[in-house]
Amino acid sequence: MAISPNILAELAFLQAQVDAANPLASASRATLTAIKLNAAQLVSDIQDALVAPSILDTFVAPVDGTSIVQGILTVSQAAIDQNRLSLMRGLTGRAAANLNQVPS
Repeated sequence: MAISPNILAELAFLQAQVDAANPLASASRATLTAIKLNAAQLVSDIQDALVAPSILDTFVAPVDGTSIVQGILTVSQAAIDQNRLSLMRGLTGRAAANLNQVPS
């Protein structure tokens, strides 16, 4: 399981939106609303990726040595990606909560 290019693109777009609207306190209501909606969508997409079935849920250990090593490497990478998604979920959730505190 790799982090979806869609999620990475959404993250980059949201960062660009926030940078373009800086300082947020003086951004227009429409801009703030768009940023808040995009942040909420990013959080939702990350959450969906976290709960979707992955190799971590379905892995069956192979029987030959080469396949075992490849399987372990695949599961290890999936665990790293899952960890990154979990951290990303926490950070984007916090960012979305902070954005909701900006008066619009």
